[in-house]
Amino acid sequence: MIKAEGVFKVFGPSPQQGLQLVQQGKTKAEVREESGNVVGVNDASFELEAGEVFCIMGLSGSGKSTLIRCINRLIEPTAGKVIFKGSDGSETDITRLDDEGLRQLRTNHMSMVFQHFGLFPHRTVLSNVTYGLEIQGNKAEKERERIAEEMLELVGLGGWGNAYPSELSGGMQQRVGLARGLAAQSEVLLMDEPFSALDPLIKVQMQDELLKIQDELERTILFITHDLDEAMRLGHRIAIMDAGVIVQIGTPEEILVNPKTDYVANFVENADPTGVLTAGTLALPLDHERMSVVRDEEDGRVYVRDGRPNVHYKVDRDGRFQEMRVDDQPVQMQKLKDVLASHENLWQRHNDVGLSVRENDVIRNILRGRGYSRLPVVVLDKQERLKGVIGERELITGILEKTGPTGSALDQESEATVSEVEASADGTGQTVSQQSDQPQT
Repeated sequence: MIKAEGVFKVFGPSPQQGLQLVQQGKTKAEVREESGNVVGVNDASFELEAGEVFCIMGLSGSGKSTLIRCINRLIEPTAGKVIFKGSDGSETDITRLDDEGLRQLRTNHMSMVFQHFGLFPHRTVLSNVTYGLEIQGNKAEKERERIAEEMLELVGLGGWGNAYPSELSGGMQQRVGLARGLAAQSEVLLMDEPFSALDPLIKVQMQDELLKIQDELERTILFITHDLDEAMRLGHRIAIMDAGVIVQIGTPEEILVNPKTDYVANFVENADPTGVLTAGTLALPLDHERMSVVRDEEDGRVYVRDGRPNVHYKVDRDGRFQEMRVDDQPVQMQKLKDVLASHENLWQRHNDVGLSVRENDVIRNILRGRGYSRLPVVVLDKQERLKGVIGERELITGILEKTGPTGSALDQESEATVSEVEASADGTGQTVSQQSDQPQT
């Protein structure tokens, strides 16, 4: 939908001189010292897919807001291309559009939601929302109002159409801005730190609203934020910027588990992994050294985890999960999603019931399921193949180290913490080796 290729933006008295210096490998500080120019964006490239929420994040001054303004040319790039791919398959280089072409692009294909709302104080809420449709000029007034009212309902402001912005709270005003961007029915929605000025509780509510809207409308969104948790909650993928450079692009889980630079590692160090890391990453795979084959059978294979000889996992010849056995007794299995949906029995612990999860289930849900069953969690793919198991060690590793069992080894301090948690998991106070006949972990 949007493809940025080698975008640069240099501010100052001689941008082309600054561009030459940065292309020679000079740092942002060196360019400023030698030429008096400031590098805002340095060779940024990324591609925004249709229906994707793509978050660009970084600290103040990292270049993220400059970059999004280069996309719709509110700021003119110094160099590079920005390609808009239409739903009809056409491609347009935005950097080459004349004034009329740029006006048409912004009017019909790209909407923008700003940090500070940008509402017209003399217009009603409904009139603010219809503004983009008025500019398009291809819909009658009644149709514009119908669309605006639908968008207000969608963002939770049904019935507020006749009010004025001054009568609304900050969170409500931001909802109006969001409704206006949605009402224009543009193919791409650009959002520049739209929730950063809101109180924390309102901010979370607006994130909830955006997720709900995205589930329903599947808009293509380029979202700017300096909040890593926000980016990880909203983004299908994230680009992290530092000093004008995109230093890493990946899914939230990829960035959390495998930061490419110290800058990114510092960012994710204090991030909450429970809503990001998935069972597929956490699971101890069947081919791991801590898992071994107990026996091959005519119709399948039986596995056991090192130190847990009384817990067996059986798969058929195609690797599909067949059963879990504890002390050679079959265990009743339930799906995590069914247990979480029931609520009423969630905190009634069962020592004779096991849970199965999908590869994309996150730590947070698995932790909730641990109140229901303390047996190891089995991780299945869409074909019901057993991908691995999750016990206390994998959960603690994921939370503390933000990695799975195939990642880096735990340091001594974290290893001790894991052992303590495993030892106290069933209240016995035994060490891991002492409770090798316990099925709880």
